[in-house]
Amino acid sequence: MKLDPRYFSQQAYNEIIEIKGRLSAGDYDKAASLIQGLVAYISTWGLHRLSGDAKKFGRSDYVEETNYKAIIYTQFLGALRKLSQIRFNPRDPNSLIGGADSTTTLKTRDYLALDRLAIRLAREWSFWAPAVLEAPQPESDTVE
Repeated sequence: MKLDPRYFSQQAYNEIIEIKGRLSAGDYDKAASLIQGLVAYISTWGLHRLSGDAKKFGRSDYVEETNYKAIIYTQFLGALRKLSQIRFNPRDPNSLIGGADSTTTLKTRDYLALDRLAIRLAREWSFWAPAVLEAPQPESDTVE
């Protein structure tokens, strides 16, 4: 699969903008840090674990302070699904590797290709996160 780097960058930028609209301003710094750590997370744990965390943090019984993680992980996996055109459910880890209750099983080659694309996408997200998720600066009454 070949991707136009401009299209790839634009898609990553647009996804971060969408995340910003779903977060409260107080979560911007935590979200930017989490996004910047996605490359290491995926490299260490893989997409299966990321999907599991998206599912875990998206549960209604989970604390509101970590809701931003579910938003980011789900948005990232959705963006990856759209770019790769590989059918999987972002909140179903079994859709990535298969399992007893899964109707989908990715071939090893497809999973590894998806993993490589995810790392590339995570790098692009990491670039855009600090710029887009910059915390709003308080307005000052003084004129310089």
